[in-house]
Amino acid sequence: MITQLVQQLGGGPAAEAQVITADPLDLVWRMEQVLDAANPWAPNPPPAGPARVALFNDGAFSGVPMPSQPAWDHLIYAYAIENTRGAQILARVVRAFRGGEGLGIPSVATQRWLDATEALLFGAQNPVAAWLSTSGVRPDAEAVRRNAYYRMFGMDLAHGTETNAPYPYEKAEASNRTFVALLEELLYELWRAIENVRNLVAGNTTDDDRIYRLAEQLGFMLRSRRQNALLSREELAATTAMGWVELTLGSNTPVVVDLRAQATSAADRLRVIGERVGLPPHSRANSFFAMAQELSLVLRALEAGWVTDSGRAWLLYQSTVPPALPPLPPGAVPLGTEVRRVITEWAAASGRNLKERPTPVQVVAAPRPLPKR
Repeated sequence: MITQLVQQLGGGPAAEAQVITADPLDLVWRMEQVLDAANPWAPNPPPAGPARVALFNDGAFSGVPMPSQPAWDHLIYAYAIENTRGAQILARVVRAFRGGEGLGIPSVATQRWLDATEALLFGAQNPVAAWLSTSGVRPDAEAVRRNAYYRMFGMDLAHGTETNAPYPYEKAEASNRTFVALLEELLYELWRAIENVRNLVAGNTTDDDRIYRLAEQLGFMLRSRRQNALLSREELAATTAMGWVELTLGSNTPVVVDLRAQATSAADRLRVIGERVGLPPHSRANSFFAMAQELSLVLRALEAGWVTDSGRAWLLYQSTVPPALPPLPPGAVPLGTEVRRVITEWAAASGRNLKERPTPVQVVAAPRPLPKR
């Protein structure tokens, strides 16, 4: 939601500054608007309470146009950003600024940032908690996010607690444990296809049918965790929290300046801040920052079922629309550029060479309804 809000405000430094210095309540009202517009409860939405609608319509961002739904990133975006360890490092920053003056005297803008960070990342109380994924039953926001990552992707984060102990969270029995293997095989097939885009002679090894089958299986796997809008609230909370982390580190924001961590990239700023608070980030943080948005776009496409047959496989490896093609699925665009970035950065972050064939994964066709008699 944070990335989309910046874009809807026009993008650039002015929009980023408007969001990073916003009152936390205005950001909460915007989240209420986003969740209400997405209507995950359809076809049985709750009654539209006029008092609730009036409240969030009074927020500072109430007049900002709503982007296409869902107006937030895929959960994989939050997973990538959180793997940098940015949230845990910023937790130490908040603790240090709130508990004393060891990091210096925070500016007024940084104090506003502290308010919003405590609300968005660490569950500070606010009048509207409907969007929050934490409560007295599950009070730890990071544990809730880790549970969602494990259920959707079968993956844990690369780090444990701040003291490097295993992080305690509930691991669900139902999870997509073969997600990584399927995704890496798809990325391998897409790399072969990208290499052959301009190959008009013999030896083209692109396997459109294999790409389609892998994309179909991944889409089915992701949708299996979405039944009845399952994990929508957790996804919105996680991507908003990690969007705030990326916005904080994406430029020399007031808190970055106060911490004397000015640099030319989010990963470098995070590294300097980590040194200030005694907690190092992931050594491949730059790759996680670099591919987060592209991963989100690719997984949204897979989950939406853009690749409906082998004739649509090109959507995942072409960067432009080839001529003389039938109409595309609604909202579909070529993702070749984004896929190339994901292949490069995923390989760098994981240490696995995606340009060599991984161990093949059995592809099981998604269940189809029986024909009507």
